[in-house]
Amino acid sequence: MTKAEKEKKELEKLDKIAARPVPLHYLGIVMTVLTIIYVVDEITSNMNASMQPYVLFDLFNITSRSVESAEYKSAFNLVAPIQQISTLLMVITPFYKALADRFGRRLFLMINTVGMGLGMLVVMTSTSVLQYIVGMICMLFFTPNDMQVLYIMETAPKEKRATYSFVAKGIALMSVSLIGVFSKMFLNDSDPGSWRMVYMIPVVAAIVIGALSYFCVRETPVFLEQRRGFLRMSPEEREAQAQKNRDDATSDEGGVFNAIKFIFSNKQLRWILVAGFVFFATTFYTSYYSTVLEGAMGTDMVATMLVVYPFFNGIMTILAGMFSDKLGRKRVCLLLGSIAIAGLLVFVLACRMGLGPIVAAIGYGCSIGGLWSMSDTLILTMPAESSPSGMRSSVMGTISVLIGAGMFIGQFAFLGINALDIVPMDALFLIICIPFMVISLVILMTKVKETSGVDLEKVTADTFK
Repeated sequence: MTKAEKEKKELEKLDKIAARPVPLHYLGIVMTVLTIIYVVDEITSNMNASMQPYVLFDLFNITSRSVESAEYKSAFNLVAPIQQISTLLMVITPFYKALADRFGRRLFLMINTVGMGLGMLVVMTSTSVLQYIVGMICMLFFTPNDMQVLYIMETAPKEKRATYSFVAKGIALMSVSLIGVFSKMFLNDSDPGSWRMVYMIPVVAAIVIGALSYFCVRETPVFLEQRRGFLRMSPEEREAQAQKNRDDATSDEGGVFNAIKFIFSNKQLRWILVAGFVFFATTFYTSYYSTVLEGAMGTDMVATMLVVYPFFNGIMTILAGMFSDKLGRKRVCLLLGSIAIAGLLVFVLACRMGLGPIVAAIGYGCSIGGLWSMSDTLILTMPAESSPSGMRSSVMGTISVLIGAGMFIGQFAFLGINALDIVPMDALFLIICIPFMVISLVILMTKVKETSGVDLEKVTADTFK
């Protein structure tokens, strides 16, 4: 079969799909499925950090069950750097995500969700550190793709996209409390392998909902329109479009290299980059909080904390979205950054002074709620509102990579100092994070101009000079 014949057959198939009537209550069905997938995504994203001490106790045969023991510290200092280095493999993620523009969103919604379940399954059945690392890398690969977010944006009514997205994300963040519920159900200090059962229900849920999603949701109308439009083009029209794309990539508008040049030459974007880079260096503590918890309180109290904190994280996320337009981006970042600092301080004090799992949960939940909401504002919202339309997509994609590099700086600084064993881990959180958070906020408030309310169609390179 020739390429033309294959494309004709594909177009006929897509035309039939587009012509099918939308089932009654379809939007409710698809939003339910997507929200459940969002829940699976958030649980997968948080599972490694929550279970890390128990996994290391088991796989390294550490009998003391103490995170302060020499055996645990040795295991931690071996696994943590490998975990961070493995994240560098995520550079292939953009190429993988691009396949959804060719083969459709529905296929990759299923693949991502089932892939997360299989990654957790590999971890759950680990009998060696190598197998654990492989499963962890699998989880790290599939969770950042967020195909359910794209699905919501392309399926929800235009006037309610933000509402649907915030509600789904808030529910998903709160659902992370299920890790704590499963920990209470299954974790047992006398059974080193009991952590495996915490993974069991999320594994089954991910694989089942991932498989069902392929049959319960339709392809997004945006993809159908774009793909059918391409398939209807003549060879001459496609060549003209390809030439236009090449021209855009080498012109003053569009393209990664042009975006890099524009970011560093534009004062507004340059300072957003600096503020974001510094702030992202503080995100490392979200990967190691469970080790601090395990050293401060018993397994049952840790499980209680894991149940409670996601609710405060979810509430903070929803409120951040609601207040961002009312207060402006800079003011809401000042508020969120201050909450992140105060929450982290409360979390550390709760662990050090024995204030209990509820206080620790409130502190940590508010801290990461402020942390990630401010991060989203710096890495997505403000760059979008500071860029001309023709450069917006390129700038957002490029600046997110540049800002995200700050995370590796913070991670390796933390791991290097922690390996010296001269400062307790919780104190190291404060020593590194608070100064960097404050510096980032000072840069943002003094060097970056407010972007809230800007007309995106009228933004130029000179708007924020």
